[in-house]
Amino acid sequence: MKKIFAAVMTSILSLSLLGSPVMAANQSTIFGDTVDAAILKDCAGKEGGKGESITCILELVVDIMTIGIGILGVIGISITGIQYLTAGGSEEKTRKAKRRMFEIVIGLVAYVLIYAALKWLLPSFGS
Repeated sequence: MKKIFAAVMTSILSLSLLGSPVMAANQSTIFGDTVDAAILKDCAGKEGGKGESITCILELVVDIMTIGIGILGVIGISITGIQYLTAGGSEEKTRKAKRRMFEIVIGLVAYVLIYAALKWLLPSFGS
């Protein structure tokens, strides 16, 4: 019963992390040329000192990292859930899968804390 509950919870968590992306009004695709051109246009169109361009590049890098970490987190949680389900009662395999799930969640929490610290240190970040 515990394994079934854990499998259902893992599936729900994995699906909840897949949420729909939030896109700006002028962006029509996620991975298409439109988004890339819009991001680069926004960076190039800013007038002012070098600080704004550095902030723009930092935002671009953090956005790419956030997408990558989100995708890797969902894949990792899904694979670990499958490993937990297929452990077949083996205590070592179950312990290994639980440990991996814990490490993935800790990694995601650490990234969220780093992102929050970045938002706190740079108030203009992401606006």
